[in-house]
Parts: sequence; structure tokens; C-alpha cells
Amino acid sequence: MSDPLGKSLCAFLAWSLAVMPVTSAQQPPSPAAPVPSQIRAAHAVFISNGGGSNYFDIFTGGPDRAYNTFYADLQHAGQYELVDAPARADLIFEIRGVAPAVGDVERVGYNPELVLSIIDPKTSVVLWTTRANVRAVGTKKRRDRGFDESVGVLVSKLGEITGRPLSPAELKAVNDNSRMPTGLKVFMFAGLAATAGMAAWGAYRVSHPPAPPTLAQPTLP
Repeated sequence: MSDPLGKSLCAFLAWSLAVMPVTSAQQPPSPAAPVPSQIRAAHAVFISNGGGSNYFDIFTGGPDRAYNTFYADLQHAGQYELVDAPARADLIFEIRGVAPAVGDVERVGYNPELVLSIIDPKTSVVLWTTRANVRAVGTKKRRDRGFDESVGVLVSKLGEITGRPLSPAELKAVNDNSRMPTGLKVFMFAGLAATAGMAAWGAYRVSHPPAPPTLAQPTLP
């Protein structure tokens, strides 16, 4: 008779392989849909502060850091005229920080991201949305540096949307940022491994119940 523990572990490994992305059998990607012409024709933009959760207090400047850094980066780039009222803008750039929880009730982690929404000021329609992962690890100085690099990735992605060629350094930063953060991958794998281990142990205990305790025989006088 085969070992149920071994069966459970094999089942977990088979499931892990099944959920891994398969590239060899994928169909060729569909042609890219056009970017709204309003985005590529815009000259004046209003930057809106979408804020962020208390999670972003781990960075200097808190939830407003995204707005302040993004504003400074766009001002330095000189691609747009930054106006002080939506009525004077061709587009609204709303930037906000989000930190969705991942995991379960026993093992909860967070995946902080910066989200840039491009909005038509006349209709309030969201024309485009892009985002960048935030590496929230290490000392506060290191976290702040990683945060600013993520804002830079958003500016590069905005350049891609508007047709601006990216430098090799920008392309590398965008590609590196698009990968799942290492800490999140470790967290998710640890959660899956723990769940599989508990299931395997439960199956083993069901098939190998503990022997009932032996009652002591009374001694005769």
C-alpha cells in the first residue's frame, strides 16, 4: 500500500507545475489596441493626488510622497505644461498608492503599488491606467530610494504610452519592476508549502491513527 504522505506531496508538486505559466503553447499576442489620440496630443496636464493608505507611512512623506515625487519628475522632464486647475488641462494624471493584501487570515502580506490613471477632464472618463510595484524592504533610506525608482518607472511607462522611445536603462527598469517582487514570491510559496504540509500531515494521521493507550492491569493483592 502506498504512503498517503507521499501521495499528498506528489499531488502538491503536480498542482504547482499545473499553475505555472505555460509559454510554449500560447497563441501569438493580438495586435495592440490604439492609444487614445487625446493622450498623445496632450500638452497641458493637471496632476491629481489620489492619496494612499496608512501603509505608505513607512516612506518619508507618507501617502503624499507619490504625488510630490511624480510632480517633480514630470516638471524635470519638461514634456508637459503642469497647470494648477483641471479646467485648464488637456488631461488629468491621477496618482495614488495602493497596498492590496495577499495571503489568508493567518499569513497576510501586502503588495504596494503606485497607480497612474489618465483622465479626460471634460468627461471624467479614465482613458488609461498603468502601475508600478514598490519595493518596500530594508532601511527607510533604501525604501525611499526604491519608492522613487518606482515613480520613475511610471514616468517611463507614460513615455511608452505617448510614443517616446525609452533608453536601455529605462527599459531595464520597467522590465525589472514588472516582475513579481521576490519577497511576495517567497511569501506566497511559503503559504502554499505550509498548506500542502498541513494537508499531507492530516492525510497521514487519518491513515495512521495513534494506537489507543494501553490500560494498566490491576495488581492482585
